[in-house]
Amino acid sequence: MIKYTALSSTNRQNLREVLPLAKPFTLLIEPSSLCNFRCIQCFQSIKTDSYFSQNLLSMPMARFRRIIEQLQQWPGPKLKVLKLSLYGEPLIAPDFPEMLALAKQADIAERIETTTNASLLSPEIAESMVRHGLDYVRVSIYATRQDRHQEVTGSKFDIERIRENLLFLQEAKRRAGTERPYVSCKMLDEFSDENDRFLSMFRDVADEVYLDKPHTWIKVDGVNFIKNFYGKKTSSAEKDFEDHSTQRVACPMAFTTMAVRANGAVAPCCVDYIGGTNIGDIETQSLQEIWNSNAWLEFQKMQLENRKNENSSCARCDIFRSDHYTKDNIDGFPVEKLRPLKQDVNQ
Repeated sequence: MIKYTALSSTNRQNLREVLPLAKPFTLLIEPSSLCNFRCIQCFQSIKTDSYFSQNLLSMPMARFRRIIEQLQQWPGPKLKVLKLSLYGEPLIAPDFPEMLALAKQADIAERIETTTNASLLSPEIAESMVRHGLDYVRVSIYATRQDRHQEVTGSKFDIERIRENLLFLQEAKRRAGTERPYVSCKMLDEFSDENDRFLSMFRDVADEVYLDKPHTWIKVDGVNFIKNFYGKKTSSAEKDFEDHSTQRVACPMAFTTMAVRANGAVAPCCVDYIGGTNIGDIETQSLQEIWNSNAWLEFQKMQLENRKNENSSCARCDIFRSDHYTKDNIDGFPVEKLRPLKQDVNQ
């Protein structure tokens, strides 16, 4: 199988040449917004009341079925990727195996993947991943030493159990004679010999191990996610982010991506945990209707016209500048080449 880190550059289309898309390349569905870790570099650790804290739940199976049915009814090519993960730990969802089975049977995406901390990767869930043909599982590792792991995650979970869970998954794959799911383990670059310890510790239980680049989430007052994680090494992380930053104006996510939260809200973004970019809701519109709505079109125009300050979340986001996390540059794409606004039938 293709390495996870090579997927973004394999058979890649020039986004500028294929806009506007009839449907998104990527669709994320959030099995659960809950998490069993409270990582200091993540919004899950914020204790103040917010849109996110008010919408902590696992997605009901009826809602998930509705999403899959809508995708089956949406004409056109398959999604390039369906991600069964978003802001929470997906394996908290009691229906995760059933969700995976249903999504795979629907045959609506070229590949299906998830991102997990693997602490809840039980033998039963591992077997279901193999049985139902999950294509990729990306595993977030936070440390190689137990004391650092507890410091970062706010959890006393034994990191050796994560290795054991991944080892069982690899053994289940071997028993079934399959490469799926391809296991890709990542850890944030620590700018220290912790990197080498990580690569050595997880190489034998993963198909690929790699270091992720520092990044932050939508900024909120009084919280510095990068500083929380890096402490005295914050300047190294900030320099690394700047070294891998571009001068882009437009965020390409709105042109390629849809994210469906556990509560049914739909956004063109996978980092907006505070909900400022929510555009629709699958309880009142289909995904196809939301993608083709005037509201979605206006959001795209806002990006191309460098009016991100008009949105409460976009105004506090800079991840779109990263050449590591966003590959496409669509600055200068003519707004008039997007589809026209629909006429309001009530006018």
